[in-house]
Amino acid sequence: MPVTLPKYAHWVAERRFLVDAKALPALDLGHARRIEDLYVEGGRLRLRATTDLSNGERTFKLAKKYAPDNPLIGPMTNLYLTEEEYAVLNVLPGQRLSKLRHKVGGFIIDVFEGALEGLVTAECEATNRMAAMRFDVPEWCVREVTNEPAYTGWQLAQNQSAPAA
Repeated sequence: MPVTLPKYAHWVAERRFLVDAKALPALDLGHARRIEDLYVEGGRLRLRATTDLSNGERTFKLAKKYAPDNPLIGPMTNLYLTEEEYAVLNVLPGQRLSKLRHKVGGFIIDVFEGALEGLVTAECEATNRMAAMRFDVPEWCVREVTNEPAYTGWQLAQNQSAPAA
């Protein structure tokens, strides 16, 4: 029986990997984005502020990732917000997470800050499972953690420490 996509949601297939930061190509801070997430208490909502470090431009959104049947793919919705709307929601209780995001080829590299400093992950995203599985995984991706809930953003925010490797 096919899974029904929630109204206004789209499918997101993503694979996650732990990264050997020493083996990565040089990352250009000037082209990075700082991401500040608030995982709102009591649900599956994520409030996000993104700052483009090359020009200071900020974007704000509220996302809901539905509980997936399969960790590789699940439905997600996004609602883009004004700065004022973001400020109203940013006082909600929840757990915060901060990271610098870089783009290397078809991968997003997240360099975590604060309590998670030292953790570096990579993600590749696609619109379906087959496309996600076709990515050529670089050598600096040392272990796939797609099926390990401890490496989801929500769980990392709750624990505020990197899981034991």
